[in-house]
Amino acid sequence: MYRLLIGLILCGMALGGQVHVAFGKSDDTLVVQWASNTNNAASQVRYGTSRSSLTMQNTGDVREFKVDKGRTWYTRTANMTGLALGQTYYYQVGDSSSGFSDIFEIVNRRQNRQPFRHILYGDMGSSAAFTICKGCTEFSETCTAATCASNTTVGLVSEVNDADMILHCGDFAYDMADNDGATGDHFFENIEQLAARVPYMVSHGNHEDSAKNLAHYIESFRSQPTNAVPPTIETDNGVAPNTMYFSWDFGLVHWISFSSELWHGVHTSTVTKETFLKWLVADLEKANQNREKFPWILINDHRPLYSSTAPDRDVRDALENIFFEYGVDISINGHQHNYERSWPTYKDKTDQSNMNPKATIYVVTGAAGSKEMHTPFLEPQPSWSAFRSNTFGYTRMLVYNASHIHWQQVQTD
Repeated sequence: MYRLLIGLILCGMALGGQVHVAFGKSDDTLVVQWASNTNNAASQVRYGTSRSSLTMQNTGDVREFKVDKGRTWYTRTANMTGLALGQTYYYQVGDSSSGFSDIFEIVNRRQNRQPFRHILYGDMGSSAAFTICKGCTEFSETCTAATCASNTTVGLVSEVNDADMILHCGDFAYDMADNDGATGDHFFENIEQLAARVPYMVSHGNHEDSAKNLAHYIESFRSQPTNAVPPTIETDNGVAPNTMYFSWDFGLVHWISFSSELWHGVHTSTVTKETFLKWLVADLEKANQNREKFPWILINDHRPLYSSTAPDRDVRDALENIFFEYGVDISINGHQHNYERSWPTYKDKTDQSNMNPKATIYVVTGAAGSKEMHTPFLEPQPSWSAFRSNTFGYTRMLVYNASHIHWQQVQTD
């Protein structure tokens, strides 16, 4: 069965499939990434301000992916540059000799509006991705735009016209390397209806820990705007951009992504939790000097520092004091397949007030949906826990200004 699925997916990748976009390293750049089953064409993106006039074009790069058993395929990236802030653009990827993809629409960093709309979640599978739309089920790994065509009023598909950014904090596909990579193919085909329309930012999770899954993660998201030190990491597929930790600025927020798996055996000779901690302190020092422009500092990783289900105490011991010292406003996590928001908390203590918070707020939003289903709450709710819910859903964070964020959890079951 899966060998047939692989054949179908590779045919769909020929002109450019699994399209997803990330913020570039400058405000006038978006980076588009896609996959193909051949290496006989250039990696081109053509784009413009009118669907009928894609007058700008850039050529990017192509990398062979050779870790999956029984097949070789290619990841491609290209930059859309010279973009005006707040402008809607239309684009397609492919090659003039082999053909181009469908035309997608995206806005480059909306400006002068309140609020900025950030969509957040973790732990989404290829199957049981219930938050995408009502058509997604646990019985199929396919939940593409065709599946959701009659179900666009609720779920993540209902957010794409208004969302400014999507953040997926770890655990993709369950798992990307499964079924010789077919499960990962399905995941990227499923999220194309989101990630080709809205910048799709990520952090690394424990389901990307194995050698094959780590290679999939690093290569599949090499479009992310990494500013890590060191700048590269080596996996079973070779040397690629280091996206185990990086940061970017958008929507009044300085965002930091990092891998909590650095505390759980995932490292290389050059990328370790020590290199991350050194980089993190330097990044936070710089971010605090830029609070006037980006007043909020939000950090995301996969394993939660605070959770009434199962916190990661190793990561908490390493980072809680740093978060407190440098004024990290909110920490966003997944891993537990539920939702929980803390009061501002430090060392298990809180004054249970979100007015002028005195410590970091911790949010677990790991309920996007996967074949592992829910994680139940078995212990009484602790005093630092402001709200918790064992339902499928995603988070909507609305950033109004330097003093007000409106936080919503959208339930989808």
